[in-house]
Amino acid sequence: MKRLLFIFLLGLLYINGNAQEQETLSNQSVIDMKELGFSDDVIITKINSSDCLFDTSINSLKILKEKGISNEIIIAIMEVNKKDKENKQEQDNAISGIFYKEDGKLKKIYPTTFSGTKMNTLGTAFSYGIASTKIRSTMPRSTSQNIVKSTQPEFYFLFNSSNIDASLSNWWFSVASSPSQFVLVKLTPKRNSRELETGKVNIYAGTEMGVSEDASIKFKSSAINDSEFKVTPESVLEPGEYCFFYQGSIPMGGYTNQAVFDFSIPSNAYSPAKYRVGNVVWVNIDNKIKQCTITEVHIRNNNVLYKGETNYSFKTIAWKESDCSFDKEELKANKFQIDGIDCQVVKKYGNGMVICTSKELTPDQIRQVKNTQNLSGRIMFNLEDNYEKGDAYAGIDEGFIILYKNNEFIKL
Repeated sequence: MKRLLFIFLLGLLYINGNAQEQETLSNQSVIDMKELGFSDDVIITKINSSDCLFDTSINSLKILKEKGISNEIIIAIMEVNKKDKENKQEQDNAISGIFYKEDGKLKKIYPTTFSGTKMNTLGTAFSYGIASTKIRSTMPRSTSQNIVKSTQPEFYFLFNSSNIDASLSNWWFSVASSPSQFVLVKLTPKRNSRELETGKVNIYAGTEMGVSEDASIKFKSSAINDSEFKVTPESVLEPGEYCFFYQGSIPMGGYTNQAVFDFSIPSNAYSPAKYRVGNVVWVNIDNKIKQCTITEVHIRNNNVLYKGETNYSFKTIAWKESDCSFDKEELKANKFQIDGIDCQVVKKYGNGMVICTSKELTPDQIRQVKNTQNLSGRIMFNLEDNYEKGDAYAGIDEGFIILYKNNEFIKL
């Protein structure tokens, strides 16, 4: 009996302790304490040491005053409310903004404020006002402190549009609701700074602010939910300096759009592409080998695609990575025929390669490929249309021809 009574008392203490922990002071709590005769010092101490949910609207403050609550207590209530609001804003700022993914973790990109603005009026002067004067905003340091180690990064935009009272330090993500209100731009590095063209001035056309469409880099945006978006650039980003710049409406009340969300891609960043913008390569187009300068690099369904200009004719063409090489003779050797069937080496790796064929090869034709091309290691054979899916119909490994459809092993 005594044991049961002891357990019962412990239970009451636990419930009472929980009730005290969960207690939240309100306007009515303060009025109740005043009516019970507690002094102002006791009430203020209780306010500063408790969870609070006060209403500080004019009507509520009027009621407190009518109930005999002193100015000192009312000031304490308002100060606690202000601190709670600031803490909430800090929490909102921490979970809203632009993030990039690295090693499976999200890292936040904090804004970098412009250090100045400059205009070059020389061209305008020489053209008697016909040419526009470019407005360039500058940022400190020649490289960003946000280092992104991939040329095909993933960004995450987290918005907090429910927070109407946007903080001055992170207001973009309370005002904006979509990544489409931002532009991705490559910055111009200088000796000790970076520059972004943010507008232009013309005597006749007036002032035009913002980043031009030609200077912006296209990106894809997919909604995870109403406030979170995944953003990936449409093209591979070459090593250099970049930023996201807000181009939406700016709210009233001291807000200025004098910052960018900058990041740097170093020269040793991972790239799924073998070649880069500016490289001159040999390209096999319609069985004709031409020299081209790469102008764009894209990833489509895990396949690397290039765009570029043919040398001398300057015609723009597009091609797959398997259709180009620095070495003209290597490119020639990568394409051959077996009994009229087109074959192409599309990928080489440590101890093997992948060959695409226009038709399925027979075991005898697979032997011909190995012998005539003097190949070694593990070889996978795919149909041209199935290469991107990774579906091989045959292979050579450990001295056997393997037919995957029937799981058949034939000795070479």
